[in-house]
Formats: sequence, structure tokens, C-alpha cells
Amino acid sequence: MAYKNPNDLRRVQKDFEYMNTERGYVGRAISGKLKPSYGVYGGHKPHKSMDKKEFWRLYMNHIIDMKKKFPNSDGRICRYCEKPFTFKTRMGSRGKGYQGRKGQHPTNFSIDRWDPRLTYEINNVIFCCVGCNEKKKNSNPDDWKNFLRVGKESVDD
Repeated sequence: MAYKNPNDLRRVQKDFEYMNTERGYVGRAISGKLKPSYGVYGGHKPHKSMDKKEFWRLYMNHIIDMKKKFPNSDGRICRYCEKPFTFKTRMGSRGKGYQGRKGQHPTNFSIDRWDPRLTYEINNVIFCCVGCNEKKKNSNPDDWKNFLRVGKESVDD
């Protein structure tokens, strides 16, 4: 049966189609932050109050806020560069474990911690694109102008 065999082409195709939807891509990103192994391998476990529903609630609020800021958009916009997200995966990458951001499209959806010294908490989660998340990791003073703007907006909310 196709659904039992992870290498069946029909299953791989259906997984690929689902993971290229917003629900599939964002759901996988959120689930990745909640896995026990994420904290073991250098990640930061979410605060005890953060669960899958809370991440989704924050994401939906992000969309609402971005629609207010950009009325002609669908709200799926990076907080840092203010460009639309994409939700693209590579065929057959599901179930292979974390492979890093190498090869990911820079406009793909990502979840960032505003303050990297803190864990994923309600006031510390920023929805951005992979490119901005990578830039923030290796940032320079020019990049921080945008990051500071977002931090000020987050504190004022």
C-alpha cells in the first residue's frame, strides 16, 4: 500500500504537494521548534507556555498585522524586509531530518527569535524569511536598522 511505503512515488508526490502549501510548510516549521531533539542539538526549546496552538495564534496575528500595514497584501510578509513569504520544499526531503538551511529558497518562511539570548516566547517570536533570518545571524550595523525598527514595533504592541 502506497501510504505505508515512504518511498512510493505517489506518497512522495502527495507529501511534496502538501509541504509546498502554507499549512504544510508552516506546520513543519512550528513542529520542528517543538521537537525534543531541537533543544539537544543546539536549538532553543520554546517557553513552557508556547505550544503549537500558540505559534499558530502568533502567526495568524502576524498576518493580521501585516494586512493592516500593507492593505493590498495577503499579510504573508517578512517582518524584516517586508517582502512576501514563499513555501517551497525540495522533492523527497520530508522525513530526512534537519538538513540545515543550505539549499532553501531565501524567501521561504522562517521563525526567528528577536533576542537570540532568549528562548521562543510570546514576545520574542518574529516571522520572517530565511534570507533575513540568515542575515540577522551574521548581521552588520546596516542590517540592524531594520531589526531595531521591528523590535520597537514588537515592544509597542
